[in-house]
Amino acid sequence: MFENVTIIGTGLLGGSLARDLKAKRLANHIVGVCRSESTAKSAIDNGIVDAVLPAELAVKNADLIVMATPMQAMVPILESLVDHIPSTAIITDVGSVKTDLYLQLAARVPQCLKQFVLAHPIAGGENSGVSASKLGLFQNKHVIITDTDDVAISMTETINSLWSELGANVMHMSLQEHDAIFAKTSHLPHVIAFSLVNFLSHQSDRERLFDLAAAGFYDFTRIASSDAEMWRDICITNRDEILNALDGFKDQIDSIRDQVANGDQQSILDYFGEAKAARDAGLLNKAKY
Repeated sequence: MFENVTIIGTGLLGGSLARDLKAKRLANHIVGVCRSESTAKSAIDNGIVDAVLPAELAVKNADLIVMATPMQAMVPILESLVDHIPSTAIITDVGSVKTDLYLQLAARVPQCLKQFVLAHPIAGGENSGVSASKLGLFQNKHVIITDTDDVAISMTETINSLWSELGANVMHMSLQEHDAIFAKTSHLPHVIAFSLVNFLSHQSDRERLFDLAAAGFYDFTRIASSDAEMWRDICITNRDEILNALDGFKDQIDSIRDQVANGDQQSILDYFGEAKAARDAGLLNKAKY
């Protein structure tokens, strides 16, 4: 499918994509761009990429460039590379915020918009870095492509086909719908998990609290082990939607707080029962999908 692929950021998502491209023989040559020598060595030693080069050299002959860096790094990197990127290359990303990225591209590197297919694989985990990458990460996962009028339809179709070849379920939606959905279903849960861990860690008996925490606590807060830089960038670049989600969640916390304070047993039971029914129904629907 591709002769030369450049992946800028060979961490969990970038490294996993490289592994799958090799396994499926969808790329003849994969070049990685890494921030550290240790990452570069690991990517080469484990056969994840064929070479690691400075960004300017890495993109020179690329027909696909994948941006797999934290959100706020993408546009500055492209600004530094814009004179080196072939006009025929497809550029895509794996980031979880789309509106801000599009606006930054339009303002700072508008010439890239006609080549840039904005995409977001809904896959990953709390571990980060090239050592966390694995084969088949995207199998049966959703990948969202946020369509714009700037990019050639043929390029969008190529990226659609790429993700389909990797076993992903490709969906298309607008920039705004994407950011609103994932602010609620992904970004908000991460912020809550980070906040809960910080709440306990700031208590005077923190060691005892963590020692006695049950499995549910560790299940719920697993994602607080996620990469802090990545989640800082998500909060900054999807600020408005995350604030809306936090405000809505605060209303829910205020509601259950009032019910507990008033000892309103029926309201508490109804509140918890409603949530259980909604979650159980959601899991059934997901299983059917």
